[in-house]
Amino acid sequence: MAGEVLYRKWRPPRFSDIVGQGPITQTLTQAVAHGRTAHAYLFCGPRGTGKTSTARVLAKSLNCTMRPPTVGDPCGACDNCRAIDNGSFIDLIEVDAASNRGIDEIRDLREKVRFAPTVGRNKVYIIDEAHALTNDAFNAFLKTLEEPPPHSVFVLATTEPERLPPTIVSRCQRFDFHRIAMQDMTERLAGIAQEEGVEVSPEVLRLIGRASGGSLRDGTNLLDQLITSFGSRVTVEQARELLGISGEESALALVKHLLTGNTAQTLGVINSVADEGVDLRPLHRMTVELLRAALLIKSGAASSLDLSRDAESQLSFVASSVPLEQIMRALRLFGHVSFRFDQPSPLPLELAAVELGLPPETAAPAPAAPAPAPATTAPRSAQPPAAAPAPRPVAPAAPQPAYRRPPPPPAAAPAASVDPSAPIDQRLTTLWPSILRSLMGVPKRKFDVAALLRSSGHREIRGSDLIVTFPHQSNSERLMGELEDPRCRMEVERRLQEALGQQLTVVVDTGEHRSNGERSGEAGGGHLIRAAVGYGGQVVNEAPQPASAPAPAPYADDASSAPERAPDVEETPATAAPAPDAGEMPPAHTPAPYTGDAPAVPTPAADTTANGAAHVAEPEPEPAVVPVPPDGSNEPPKE
Repeated sequence: MAGEVLYRKWRPPRFSDIVGQGPITQTLTQAVAHGRTAHAYLFCGPRGTGKTSTARVLAKSLNCTMRPPTVGDPCGACDNCRAIDNGSFIDLIEVDAASNRGIDEIRDLREKVRFAPTVGRNKVYIIDEAHALTNDAFNAFLKTLEEPPPHSVFVLATTEPERLPPTIVSRCQRFDFHRIAMQDMTERLAGIAQEEGVEVSPEVLRLIGRASGGSLRDGTNLLDQLITSFGSRVTVEQARELLGISGEESALALVKHLLTGNTAQTLGVINSVADEGVDLRPLHRMTVELLRAALLIKSGAASSLDLSRDAESQLSFVASSVPLEQIMRALRLFGHVSFRFDQPSPLPLELAAVELGLPPETAAPAPAAPAPAPATTAPRSAQPPAAAPAPRPVAPAAPQPAYRRPPPPPAAAPAASVDPSAPIDQRLTTLWPSILRSLMGVPKRKFDVAALLRSSGHREIRGSDLIVTFPHQSNSERLMGELEDPRCRMEVERRLQEALGQQLTVVVDTGEHRSNGERSGEAGGGHLIRAAVGYGGQVVNEAPQPASAPAPAPYADDASSAPERAPDVEETPATAAPAPDAGEMPPAHTPAPYTGDAPAVPTPAADTTANGAAHVAEPEPEPAVVPVPPDGSNEPPKE
């Protein structure tokens, strides 16, 4: 049709015409030919790689009326095929999920999918940009996608498959489309140019292929722009002018100055291109491609390059005269340049060029090693951390901070000074520090086995057992918990065998090594005492009360009652006394009756001298005799 753009005009009509996706088209062709098509497909990949075109060819094949039973490609001549080509086939429904992403649109689709096809044998739904659907829309669509009507086929096309829910992906047959290779791209563009009657050189096609980034639709659009702008003959200069490419010569000159360390000339090339008013991103992209080509040439892999002979010869000459490290450094610096925040400015390229011209020590200074931690904050460890190697010969070796642990070696190697014929107990004592270092990498559940063994109090080998005792029960319980894991136990015993040359079984002594005070404290105090002991506490028993100490007297509620007797006052043997007379005071330990104004006489306590010696209490004075009323009441007698 008149005025139709090239990418729509030359859309592939059959599976065999789809470019660069051979495995996918072969699978779909066989599925259609043998009647084994799925009810849902997922086409994912970069833009312009043929996802929607393949879905339309699949719809034509399923509804073609003249296709033989054992052929997968559509005929392209029947009414259904022509209707699909011109967009008038009523049973092919294309949904743009970017603008119809809500639950209402999906509910409407779910209601209509139950109706039988109007013209063809199958209703094909192509949901483009399927990742844009909302979560509610996916949930509404899930049941229909899982069990659609037998006459319906769904094709989901997306450039971001990671945004699709796994429940959707698992119900589709997934096909991953790849970027179009440069050779396939140039061949297809050359065929379109020939059909359009346009003369285009292979160099122009390579420029279009590089600018399109593997998207055949973008490449076809660029060819369409060149034909519209310059007619039936397109030159290299015209293509560079339209595409905004300053030329391969500028990129080659920039690469040569970068690799030879000529910073002034490098900045001159960048600014001359920027002064022309063109976009610097194509120059940056081509510079990175040429640096990659120089890297491959230096590494002996030049056969995989797609360069002109002149560019390849110049890069070969430059690469042969510079070290490989210089090429790698230039590629890293320019590969990380980003124009995201400042597109028109040459500053990102200038910064990378200047940094490349600086010496490596100046461009990337090594971070200073932190000062060692004070001795008071260093963790208690049997093995001090090893000193870190100096990053450069000119800098002295800096000690590692106390909070960093050196990486463990793969296995503990016996020290050279250990005699293999020595008793195994002696070898265990000598090699114990190196064994602890080798156990740092043992898999753990919760606690570090090396740290637990470092806190052990005693180690003894009895036959084929290594008996390990701990001063605190908590660490022994932790080690037993770690050794319950078969992987942990096997690794610990393997490294012990490598160090000592004998197969040993680690046995944890659970209490025979502890003192009576610790055992009694743990048994009597429960888990709180065990926790305190695990943090380094000690159980201290209270001093027993002397046998001769009297029991404390009960506290009388009456304020006039006498206080307790001092415990250090000597007691005299009790003698039998006659029963108190009616006019005598009751004993001091019983509450006295109400005596009117007669005050209670307190018992003086024993005082202490300056050196702590106690005096014997003075004898108590005789209490005053108070008459008791004859009626036995507590009322005071009336005068």
